Formats: sequence, structure tokens, C-alpha cells
Amino acid sequence: MPESVLPAAPAHRRIAEVDILRSFALFGILIANVIFATTLWSYTGSSDLPRVRWDGPVDQAVRGLIGALFAGRFYLLFAFLFGYSFTLQIAAAKRAGVSANARLIRRCAALMVIGLAHAFLLWTGDILTLYAALCLILIALKNLQPRTALVTGAVLYVLWSVLVTIPSDQGAGIAAIASLFDVERMHEGYTGSFGDTFANQVWLAPKFIALIWFKSVPTLGMFLVGLAAGKRELFDDRDLLRRWAPRVLVGGMAIGLPVSAVTFAGAMAWLTLPSFWAGVQDLVNPLMTFAYIAGALCLTQSSRAAALMGRLAPAGRMAATNYIFQSLVLMVIYTGYGFALVDKVPPAAVIGIGLLTYAVQLVLSAWWLHYHRYGPVEWLLRAATYLSIPGWRRTPKTLPAHNERTAQNPDDTSGR
Repeated sequence: MPESVLPAAPAHRRIAEVDILRSFALFGILIANVIFATTLWSYTGSSDLPRVRWDGPVDQAVRGLIGALFAGRFYLLFAFLFGYSFTLQIAAAKRAGVSANARLIRRCAALMVIGLAHAFLLWTGDILTLYAALCLILIALKNLQPRTALVTGAVLYVLWSVLVTIPSDQGAGIAAIASLFDVERMHEGYTGSFGDTFANQVWLAPKFIALIWFKSVPTLGMFLVGLAAGKRELFDDRDLLRRWAPRVLVGGMAIGLPVSAVTFAGAMAWLTLPSFWAGVQDLVNPLMTFAYIAGALCLTQSSRAAALMGRLAPAGRMAATNYIFQSLVLMVIYTGYGFALVDKVPPAAVIGIGLLTYAVQLVLSAWWLHYHRYGPVEWLLRAATYLSIPGWRRTPKTLPAHNERTAQNPDDTSGR
């Protein structure tokens, strides 16, 4: 088969590994987001001299660990999986004998509407609008050969990482963002009334959307890497995964962990890092991302761990719904939409609440999908994509089988 030809995915079959990895990505994004948001929203002082509210040794260690092991890695994983699922959408359109472009454009439009609502109402750091916009570029590049897509994606990512090494007076990470916004106004809004928090969202959302879109190159790069993997049907090649997953795990960690250890030391003020270090960390982030992927795949191949990993899959099947649900929980607990606890919960407790949130999502997702074919947001996306009203509740004939990899599921929604 020529390399440029997209192989048709087997009909009516989910790829369990994709769902598991989506769920794993949701976990990492949740942990990174809650620390990012609660730190930014609780800044004290002025915009000229912002100060972190929680700055004890334990607080620094928590933020340092999140920066060293979570920040950036799981967004790259989510982007990789989006590119992979893009090929499944095309394959589904080919099986149905309809225009893949028309379906994908409708899906992009629906994703944009949902993302804008998410950004203005719940979470200014929304990535759905970016995905919707970049998906149009992906549509234009969908006929790239796998090798070309892989090389292009890698080059884009490396070039961006090199650009990040250019010194900046604004610093890096959350401190740089704090320098761009009125942190006093932000803090007062998120710790005020429901109306104050909503006004904050309306004020901040356009600026954050612009900032996220400005930093879109790494996401596009990972989209293309995922596109290449999808065309190669990576997760269907069991022998390849079995041979290479352990090697990728060891290799990625061997390079990524020492760099992340230095990043952690810098966060703890044990070292003074050079201005280019953020670029170095960005450069190795994909290595850790693929090491995380390889580690998860190794666990799915283990007879002891496979059942446990399978419990992650339902949350991955409802990835968009769970992503928005995480934002809802974040806003209710920490802002004026609910309890406004952002100044009262230290980083370690924030992580604890995040872990509890994810555990609840795992349980609720499994329960929901036992009775429903799709998550609520997935249902909306499917309706827009197919221009039809999808079935909502399951009947006994459509109850999910226990083995996600081999089950013949007529309600397959694995991104297709």
C-alpha cells in the first residue's frame, strides 16, 4: 500500500489504547490546570510586583513537581491524540461514502462554539477554540505522507522551542502571564461575587484565547505527529508497540528526567537557571510525553495492570465532557461562582482535590456510558458532524461489551 494512502480503520471497533491515553491526558491536564489557575488567581501585590500567596517550602515543592513532570506534557499528549483521531474521522467518512472535509468542517465549527462558551463562562485557558482553528489547517494537510507529516511536525516543534530560548524580560511560565495582566483586578474578581467572576471571565477570555493561539505552533506540530501515527495505524500494530514501548519509555525518561530535575531545582531556588532553560525544557517535553505514552501502553500489555488501565477508558470516551466538567469543578470550588476558596487552599490540598475530582470522573463516566451511548458534549459534536440526531440512551442490545478492543460496538465514537 502506498505510504500516502490512508488505511481504512476496521468498522465498528474502538481502539481501547486511544481512550485510555485520552483519560490519562485528562488527568495530567487537570493537575496542571488546577495548580496554574489557583496560583495565578491568588497572586497578591500589584502587577508591577506580584507575589505568590502560598510560598512555603511545601508549596514550592508542589509547584516545582508539577512544573517538572506535568506542565506541557499532557497538552502535547492531548494534541497527539487529536491528530490520531483525525485519521479515524476520515476513515469513517470514507466507509460511509461521504465528504470527509464537510464532516470535519462541521465538527470544527461545533468545537469552536463549545470552546468559546467554555472560555467565556468557565475556563479562560480553553484549548478547544485552538483545536477548532488548527483543525482547518489539518484538513488542508490531511493528504501528507506519514513521514512528511512526522518530519514537519517535529521541525515545527523544535523551531518553536529554539524561539523560546530567546531571553525575555517577562520571565517564564505563570510569572510571565502575571506580568501581562492586572493581577489585583483578577484576584478581586475571582474572590468576589458570581457577577464579579463572570465579569472577570469576559475580560480575560479574549486575551487568553489570543495568547493561546499565539503559542499554537507546538500544538500544530503534535497534531501532525499524531496524523502520521494515525496513518500508520500505530495502535493497531501490536508487535511494534510490544517491541518499542519499553525502549521509548527508557529513552524518554533517560533524557527527560534529568532535565526536569534541573527545572525542579530551579523552582526550589536551589539553582539559578539560565534564560534559555525554558526552551530546553520545552524541547524535551515531547520525549517525556512519548515516554508517558509508552509507559501506559506497557501497562495495558501487562496481565496484572491491564484491567486497572481499562478502567480509565470510559473517561477517555467522554474526553470533551470531562474536560469541561473539570473546569466547572475548578470554578465552583475556587471562584465566586461557588465557594471562592482560591485564597484558602494551599497547593498540596489543591492537588488532593484534583485527584478526587478525577476519581469521581472515572466512576461517573463508567456509570454514564453504561446507560448512554455518548457523553453530553460528544453527543453535540456528533450531531453537528453527522447532521443528525444521535441516539441518546442505550438499549440492551447496545450495552457495551467488557472487552473494548474486540467488541463489535455499533455506537463506536472513537473520534470517528
